[in-house]
Amino acid sequence: MYSSHIFVKTNIGDKMKKYTIATIIIIITIIGFFTGIYLYKIIDVENNSNIEIAKEQIEDECTYLGEFAYNDNLISANSSEEKTSPNCVVVLKIYYEECGHIIEKKETIKDADVNLTEKELQERFPDWEIQKFTSSEIVLYKEVNDFCNEHYMVKEQDGYVVIFSIDKNNNKTFLEKTNISILYLEDEDLNKLKSGIYVESKKELNKILEDFE
Repeated sequence: MYSSHIFVKTNIGDKMKKYTIATIIIIITIIGFFTGIYLYKIIDVENNSNIEIAKEQIEDECTYLGEFAYNDNLISANSSEEKTSPNCVVVLKIYYEECGHIIEKKETIKDADVNLTEKELQERFPDWEIQKFTSSEIVLYKEVNDFCNEHYMVKEQDGYVVIFSIDKNNNKTFLEKTNISILYLEDEDLNKLKSGIYVESKKELNKILEDFE
């Protein structure tokens, strides 16, 4: 009886020890779990703070570099912008609506128009359209409601070829007597001259006179 009682007590003691150890292990595990979560959150907050600070620094640096690049490009563009030169040729093109002709005139650039950008030149000539702008050549164009002055009549008078200017009402005005005699002209040309040859440009007039010479 005595030994049996001792065995029962020993059994109960072992079970209590095992229960206590298991409880302690569980408690330690729970404490470790929550401690791990707490530490993870602290580390995560610190990492996020560091990332935000680094991001702000990068954005500030990018903004600064972007502004620097923009200003540098702006200065470079302004310094390299094309301007008119002293040897620049200016072509003036005028479209006359009443006769439908375009008259071109070439001239050397004036001193006041040298070293100007396209924008500055446009401000000086607001009534003209800039069709071409380089340092060596400028083409200006505009339209006018008028009749151009390059309408002519070539006729024979007193044995010579003479030139008349023609206005929009077809009125003739004596312009010039050439030194071209009709004595050596062919009959076909003589017949044309008697009727009068209508010419619509100075270029065409010069060609006709060259053919008669």
